[in-house]
Amino acid sequence: MKFVHSSAFISALMIILPVFLAAQDSAPLAHHVSGNVPIQAWPSSHSLSAERPVIAAAPVAQPQVAGPSAHNWQLQATLPNAIIHDLSFASPTIGYAAAELGQVWKTSDGGASWSEILNLGFPYYFYGVSALTADKVVISGFNDSAGTGIIRWTYDGGQTWSADIVTSSVSWGQRVRFPNSNDGLILDLFGNSSGNLAQYTKTGGATAADWASTVDDPSGGWFGLQFSLLPNLHARASGVHFCKSPNAGASWSCGHSIDSVFDGPVFFLNDTYGWVGGGEISPNVEGWIHVTANGGKTWSGRTLDGPWPIREILFLTAKSGWAAGGNLYSGVGGIYFTNNGGKTWSVDVTTNAEMDACAKQPTNPGYRVWCAGYDGSLNGVIYSLNIP
Repeated sequence: MKFVHSSAFISALMIILPVFLAAQDSAPLAHHVSGNVPIQAWPSSHSLSAERPVIAAAPVAQPQVAGPSAHNWQLQATLPNAIIHDLSFASPTIGYAAAELGQVWKTSDGGASWSEILNLGFPYYFYGVSALTADKVVISGFNDSAGTGIIRWTYDGGQTWSADIVTSSVSWGQRVRFPNSNDGLILDLFGNSSGNLAQYTKTGGATAADWASTVDDPSGGWFGLQFSLLPNLHARASGVHFCKSPNAGASWSCGHSIDSVFDGPVFFLNDTYGWVGGGEISPNVEGWIHVTANGGKTWSGRTLDGPWPIREILFLTAKSGWAAGGNLYSGVGGIYFTNNGGKTWSVDVTTNAEMDACAKQPTNPGYRVWCAGYDGSLNGVIYSLNIP
């Protein structure tokens, strides 16, 4: 056997390696678009997207669509000109919905009827709502003209609201979450030259001074609307990258997205069972789900690859849960259900609307579940069901 002298080998490698790397760099890219934000600023809205190498499509698990639906979802309400991005219920009867153009809606009968309790119009866009109690509620979003992330509080169930509390002067806020009365977290929609930012509070968040800003993803990019914040203050979010925090957003570490394209919503039931969804509206219209049963150490491949993007995930147990989503522009959408932890999925209801938010409340017995979104006429839709 003839061995190549080491210096000759190194010389050859120095010639071949740049050619190989150049070939990798010149691999064709596809422009994948998850969605546009805000909806009611189209066509001047921002595109949540990423450039990804073009690869041959791999076989994927298809959703189980045969047979009857597992649950009897009911369309409870259609709200005029309401692009709903978040839901929060303080009880099985009292709930709130946050929408674009400064809208907040409230129900006092479990979703059967809704009243608009705030309508600020442009330039306000509300993407988050968290009902700490039936009366103490915080909404979050951004001022499109000022380019600031903002929140507002009500302490009387929406009869009166605070003035704008600016949580970020350089970025757009999306959802706000409080696992307790003191710790709160807001993630920005997309990053800037400093990276992507998060705002967190350890003191209740009642004033601007209660909030601190930190870089969650130094490489920038964007996150899906839904992130996970557990009672133990472990947070997880994903989009272009998957990021996690051990302390309710004060510090972060990031890695590649779970899906090879990008992710979107993240839901962790606890530090063991978690799900990441995603989807795109271009060049294809499709959505997917990945599952972990070891806290994110390893993830499954796509256990769902369906005909609409996944925007929201909600699980009641490690086995029973839903994945909701859709695409406003092509009029597709609905809610999938799984009873085996996400290994397989079936269509629970077809809504033909982009479902963007879900909420749950325990009842005696069982649960009440709601999911909301918006249709091609820019009207909000709210569906619900009872789980015995």
